Amino acid sequence: METPMAKFSLKPNPTPTVEPDIDPEALEAFAAGARGRDTGEAEAPPWDHFDPNAKPRYNVAIRLNDYQLAMLRYLAEARDISQQKLLNRHLIPILKQLTLEQWATERNPSN
Repeated sequence: METPMAKFSLKPNPTPTVEPDIDPEALEAFAAGARGRDTGEAEAPPWDHFDPNAKPRYNVAIRLNDYQLAMLRYLAEARDISQQKLLNRHLIPILKQLTLEQWATERNPSN
């Protein structure tokens, strides 16, 4: 009785694989080029492919103490605006400024 695996046979590779000689200087030059790779384009910030005017879809919880919450409520009521709109109107420009400053610092570490 023949087993199913008996139908297969392995043939040895007729020619052994020969590794080419490697020039150490050429290898070092290649590696140096890989480390100093320049794509030709400036790296875009991670938020660059999003629409800044898109409808908000996410919530972020911030913790406020009673003092901070009372100030937020007072200011929102005094200006007749929602707390959400008040925070968006004032925090988003600050967030954008700080983010752009951080991005510029990371891109140009000599400053």
